[in-house]
Amino acid sequence: MITAQAAQNTARIGGLAYLAIFVLAILANFIVFQPLGVKGDAVATAANIAASEPVYRAGVAAFLAVLIADLIVGWALFVVLRPVNESLSLLALIFRAAYTIAHVGVVLGLLGALTFATVPVVSDGLGAGASAMAYQALAGHGLGFTVTLIFFGVHLLLLGVLIARSGYMPRLIGWLVVLAGLAYTLDGFATVLLGSFGAFSGAAAIAVIVSTLIGEGALMIWLIAKGVNKDRFPA
Repeated sequence: MITAQAAQNTARIGGLAYLAIFVLAILANFIVFQPLGVKGDAVATAANIAASEPVYRAGVAAFLAVLIADLIVGWALFVVLRPVNESLSLLALIFRAAYTIAHVGVVLGLLGALTFATVPVVSDGLGAGASAMAYQALAGHGLGFTVTLIFFGVHLLLLGVLIARSGYMPRLIGWLVVLAGLAYTLDGFATVLLGSFGAFSGAAAIAVIVSTLIGEGALMIWLIAKGVNKDRFPA
């Protein structure tokens, strides 16, 4: 068992790591990778990747930093919530670690897109197929990320239950985290089983984004600002 002060310090480390995840993931997704893809045009997409190689590599590095921060958050939450239920807290950490490891493979796919677009021996050997492979590797990142989020969603489901039961973190935040986990998990399985939501894809995306931003955002703010309620933390 750790002291209330140590738990609060650990929680704040996790909160700062969560903040780093938010900032770096937004920069990598929306500033670096999303503008490079031209829907339905593999040649233009490959040309954009080749023309932006330094920035592209920085985006990949940002994603790897996100995964490091993910493990730090997982460790911090395990330590803080271990007094609630050690086995359940460990299981939550395992699912977050599984998500992180799976996402490493997805990030490696981004490096594959760079190889198809910029390495002459590959692009010359494949000809027009190199652009198609680069396009698919970049586009496949979104799909792969969505699938790995199934593991992350289960992690949030377990985490939310632990928070709600803790007594030293807000019950409301716990249930908001459960809702976020449910959104990730259902979205991932629906993507695998259905391929897309068709005419409802926009609404489904908004529902996932809103629920996860509220749940994870509230958790991040609480971890940074308060960490734990030291008066209620078990001695």
